Amino acid sequence: MEIWQIVVICILMLPIFFIANYIVVKKAAAERRSRDDRIERAVSDSVAASYLDNGMARQSWPKYRAARKKRKE
Repeated sequence: MEIWQIVVICILMLPIFFIANYIVVKKAAAERRSRDDRIERAVSDSVAASYLDNGMARQSWPKYRAARKKRKE
């Protein structure tokens, strides 16, 4: 093959590459959006369940306490 034929083939394949790239990116974005929606739904369900518990306005969560240093004796 001559160089001009290779160049023509590459130029003709460029739109195919762009179309394939568009499809892959669109699919990845849709998967990420659905994953984010599932996470948001799970968090909102958890928060709703904690506020619904026995008509409590708030739920007391255990507070974080740093580990105490051991005394040297």
